Amino acid sequence: MKVLVVGGGAAGVAAAAAASASGADVTLLEGSDTPGPNRALFPCVLSGECPPERLRADASSLLRSGVELRFNERVQSVDPSSHVRTGSGRFDFDSLVIATGSRHLDVETKGTSKPGVFLLRSLDDYVALSRSMAGLSHVAVAGSVPLSLMVAQILSQGSKVRAFIGQSGLRRFSPGVRGAIARAAAANGVELLNADVGAVVGTDRVEAVVSSGRVYPCDGVVILPRGTPALPQTVCRTGNHGGLLVDRWMRTSSKNVFAAGDCAELRLGPASVPCRLYSSARVMGDVAGINAAGGAVQARLAGCLAMRLFGAEVCAAGIEAEEGARIGLDTVRVDSEVVDDLSGANPVYASVVYDRSTRRVHGIQVAGAGALSLSEYASLVVALGVSLEELAYHESPYLPGFNRDRCPIALTAGKALAQPEPRTLEAPSTHLRHG
Repeated sequence: MKVLVVGGGAAGVAAAAAASASGADVTLLEGSDTPGPNRALFPCVLSGECPPERLRADASSLLRSGVELRFNERVQSVDPSSHVRTGSGRFDFDSLVIATGSRHLDVETKGTSKPGVFLLRSLDDYVALSRSMAGLSHVAVAGSVPLSLMVAQILSQGSKVRAFIGQSGLRRFSPGVRGAIARAAAANGVELLNADVGAVVGTDRVEAVVSSGRVYPCDGVVILPRGTPALPQTVCRTGNHGGLLVDRWMRTSSKNVFAAGDCAELRLGPASVPCRLYSSARVMGDVAGINAAGGAVQARLAGCLAMRLFGAEVCAAGIEAEEGARIGLDTVRVDSEVVDDLSGANPVYASVVYDRSTRRVHGIQVAGAGALSLSEYASLVVALGVSLEELAYHESPYLPGFNRDRCPIALTAGKALAQPEPRTLEAPSTHLRHG
């Protein structure tokens, strides 16, 4: 079995290694001169947690596993029946894995060429910002959540920060989680604005940004460009967001062609959703590689985030209610604020999103002390498609740190079952007391 993998990022490397371990003859084509580094760790360069040299890609493990590496081979077109073409010629395959990742969209903001503007697209860009951070007193950060928040909290250790997180702001989070993040940001001196930066102004260098008609003084601007799937020419079907449409086996619409990572979208109900996380890319790559080599395993994806944002613990898995409605699901969200009777302090905010007709749980979010300990639990619930009843009535883990005998996620599912059938996407939030 001859497996060809196109793309040397996280998904491509995982696919090549998995296919080789399954006994296939594997060749990996990468358009640059080295496999891609772990982009998920780029913010760690700013915090000093990880030196840049540790993030540089290393091809030695692939070479040891017997994978043939071909660098500077950018794929131009794909014939799904037999081969791909690059600038140097034709590469045949029995099975193909497309893992070409994503590319940054052009930044349309005016004035981004001024000194003091940092466009964070590559590891070198993060290194350049890390070397300049000490000289910045007031910084504007512009980009989508959650990466913009991660960068803002690091910069806030030495600068005053305003984060322009777009018109949708924190809407990907439920109201309770939104509030917890906003309060934590404010407590750390970070101002969150639900707006975009329209222009960067200044004479010789950055002096301010303009947003929604207002001028905000600053001496540094950090912009996190949006991304879009980077695809070679192919006849494989694409999804709602421009990526290659795949099922849980990572199969595309073309026989013997698989896709994984940022360039792929998982079919969900009548539509599809992107899974642009490092953890998702690795799992998708593993499954695509195994199946390209003749296997038959499924990826269980939840797109789970688990992080501390300005000191607030947050985990989120799956989709939120509005996203579910946009892709054709009959989704309902139920929120709760779980408070201990013993102290009445440190509330934990939880939400569960489920489909009204199937009762399948499609999303879970938690914010508050102990939320990180629930992240893998939340991810597994969403990935396995657990029903609302199963979530509410299974044996929940004993969590002494929460001082209660059932976890906030199970309690929220129980609330959903106890209340009348919701008529809107958003059920009103109430307090649950449990001691």
